[in-house]
Amino acid sequence: MEKMTLRQFWKSIGTSQKDKIRISMAEKTGKSIDTVQAWMLDYRKPSRLEAEALYAYLKDNFQVEIIEEGGGQ
Repeated sequence: MEKMTLRQFWKSIGTSQKDKIRISMAEKTGKSIDTVQAWMLDYRKPSRLEAEALYAYLKDNFQVEIIEEGGGQ
């Protein structure tokens, strides 16, 4: 399983995959699509529970483990 930061992951995927993540995570967390976009670009930080849901979703659907900027999680 590949390890990368959230921003690296976001830049590595295509538009249709980004749309799928925005919609799915907005539905799962009750947040807006714009908020999910801000998480992915590291403009805002998700809460602990939102981050857990996001990381689990990415691990299950994209086989990627998200690490913190500058090191391991």
